[in-house]
Amino acid sequence: MRYNNLEHAEFFHQVSDEGLADLLPVAKKVAKAIGAPYYNVLQPNETEGLGVGWPTQNVSKDELAALAKDIVSKM
Repeated sequence: MRYNNLEHAEFFHQVSDEGLADLLPVAKKVAKAIGAPYYNVLQPNETEGLGVGWPTQNVSKDELAALAKDIVSKM
């Protein structure tokens, strides 16, 4: 996969329309690759009161690398 408009920003509104055009298709591919039937793209902002938390797990770097490889292979 190659994405021409890769940008980094703190907030979505700081990303160009062209950058967002690449971002959402990737989010869709990740959701499909991990088999998520229901998902949403969130931008938590704890200073404004939207704090989103998920249970955490302790995993090794090797486990994370294997998970990333599996997800990428499905994209």
